[in-house]
Amino acid sequence: MPSKQTTSISTESNVQSVEIAKIRMDGGTQPRSQLYEEVVAEYADDMQQGAKFPPVTVYYDGKEYWLADGFHRVRARESLGTKEIVAEVRLGTQRDAVLFAVGANAVHGLRRTNADKRRSVERLIRDHEWSLWSDNAISKRCGVSNTFVGKIRNELQLNSNDSPAKLRRGMDNRLIDTSRIGGKSFQDEKDTTKRQRKRKQVSELDLKQLTVEPKKVVNGDIWRLGKSHYLFCGDSSSKKFQKLLPSEIGLFMIFLDTQEYWPQSLPENTKNALSFYSSYGEDIDLRNLREIIENCLATTTEADDTVVMLNLPDPSLFILMESLYCLCYCAESDPQRCTDALTAWSAISQPLKKL
Repeated sequence: MPSKQTTSISTESNVQSVEIAKIRMDGGTQPRSQLYEEVVAEYADDMQQGAKFPPVTVYYDGKEYWLADGFHRVRARESLGTKEIVAEVRLGTQRDAVLFAVGANAVHGLRRTNADKRRSVERLIRDHEWSLWSDNAISKRCGVSNTFVGKIRNELQLNSNDSPAKLRRGMDNRLIDTSRIGGKSFQDEKDTTKRQRKRKQVSELDLKQLTVEPKKVVNGDIWRLGKSHYLFCGDSSSKKFQKLLPSEIGLFMIFLDTQEYWPQSLPENTKNALSFYSSYGEDIDLRNLREIIENCLATTTEADDTVVMLNLPDPSLFILMESLYCLCYCAESDPQRCTDALTAWSAISQPLKKL
């Protein structure tokens, strides 16, 4: 029986200058999937210009200072040759620092990517103690959705071929047997996870090595790509397209062909939006555009969020949506662009159906 003792975060703290050389950054407390050198350089430049940054957060166990929040700020200070940095010093262990770090930047600072969120969740699920926490407890700690935690937990269990842990520790620290919750067996969960893993792998295929017979597309067609995406060949104002749209939109994206038209308003159920216009028109570098879109998706959506897209500048965008677990509804009036998108999708051997 696992111990009932859990790690708690101390609220006792004070702000002081700490030698950067004494700050430990190697204890698994880094919550991000990577540090961004351009962000470090930007912070360093702002610091040289006199900008004031909030203190970093460290946990002190009587011997070591464990960095819990502020990795980019510390690196920026280091790049300027600064020996000390202002820190909020809290009493606690390296594990206290980890628990704080997994939820850091959820509502402030440099926005987390989906990879950052996944790293935080995996850090707790892979731990012998925190893995007993419920999906709800982990989601609250990491600042993500229950669905996101559940998917990652299932994927990790499948990859390790381990039998599922039947005990979960709730927010009140009680151990709960979850083996029968929801009436779903572990085998059902494994089957579901296999489908999810297959979905994620589609982004790894090389489209250049595959040839597919183009689909014939005419105005007014509705195509379903896989189980999650819809492509309407026609104007976005069409009632046929409007009926497809979900009740909540995680991200609304519109790619404009002319600078004359900008949306005057957005659907009331839209959480985030991106409007994009380029004077390069058809000559825009799709690699750069794809990077912009991927960054936008990664920082504004979570697993199973819905994306509505007006116009389709890049035929591979549905594949990008699939790799990030987004559900996409797209309206494109150009039949050739629709054909190109269907061809790209067919090349990854995923289901495709005309409705």
